[in-house]
Amino acid sequence: MIEWSWRIEGKRRIWGGSWSETKQWMKLLPRLEGARVTSISLIGRLPEIAVALSNGLHLVSFMTAEGDPEWAILTRRGDETFSVSVKAGRLVQTIDPANSR
Repeated sequence: MIEWSWRIEGKRRIWGGSWSETKQWMKLLPRLEGARVTSISLIGRLPEIAVALSNGLHLVSFMTAEGDPEWAILTRRGDETFSVSVKAGRLVQTIDPANSR
């Protein structure tokens, strides 16, 4: 989950991002179809997320306002949701039991 700014990068250019026009997305969406996540890494002094895709493209977050980077990795195991995100510039892990919602 990326709540703030992000972009899709190729080898030598930015293909599109959170502020791209609909026309640009119509060209980019076919390139994303069927792509799988091959790796997830953290970049920068304040951790941003970089997701590598099987088609050679990369999804990269970048916060442009005050506060922490606004991304999270979420997974569900049984009745619990596990997440990793950034708080006060550091990685944090949380566990949310289903019955606490």
